[in-house]
Amino acid sequence: MKKTLILLSFIGCVLIALPGQSQGISFSYIIPKNGYLSAPISPFSIRGVGFGGKYVRIETGFSLYTFPELPMTGLPFSSQKSLSGPSLGLLIPAEAALSIPIGKGKLKFLGGGFLMSQFWQKLNLGNLDRALSQMEGWDVANATAQLKSKPGVGWMTGVEIDIPVNRTYSFSFSIQYLHGSTPSPISGTYTGGTINGPLLTLPLDGTQARTLLEGLEISVGVSMRH
Repeated sequence: MKKTLILLSFIGCVLIALPGQSQGISFSYIIPKNGYLSAPISPFSIRGVGFGGKYVRIETGFSLYTFPELPMTGLPFSSQKSLSGPSLGLLIPAEAALSIPIGKGKLKFLGGGFLMSQFWQKLNLGNLDRALSQMEGWDVANATAQLKSKPGVGWMTGVEIDIPVNRTYSFSFSIQYLHGSTPSPISGTYTGGTINGPLLTLPLDGTQARTLLEGLEISVGVSMRH
């Protein structure tokens, strides 16, 4: 957690130093496909920080999320249930923003990419055991496995509505679609078999495993007008 706080402090200093910037503090939630609602860790969510002109800007920021469970791919079997979780996730977007005035407010079209890193990521061993037993046709399976988290990337696009509250601040609401993954290699073994058969212990080939982040991000925030 100490390294995470140091990283967030560094990012915050960089964002504050950006020329011609505007700042936004938001509450963002991710509704992932085949996963569970991911909530922000307040106050570690600053979005809409950027620079540029009145109509075209480059925006960034960061959000620290709690991810209860997320799906995985790249394994020698498929699972309809989440295999990764829980974990903390740091998401850093970099997007182009095109603004169109609508009355006193504005509509923004957003598009770009994001960097994502997970901390203290764990495996859902219950779902992993069930997926392994189904793959092998066993009655029972028990895995002894370790997961290593690595940073990953993805793309995102969406829209945002900004409504001015006064001369200084505006209220914002955005919805974006995210699609990305992080390398999450798994190593270990699993043991199991049928009720009337012998127990077998086999290596678990998970070197190509990836944790998927695909779904909607909904953000509500307050930002400084520019």
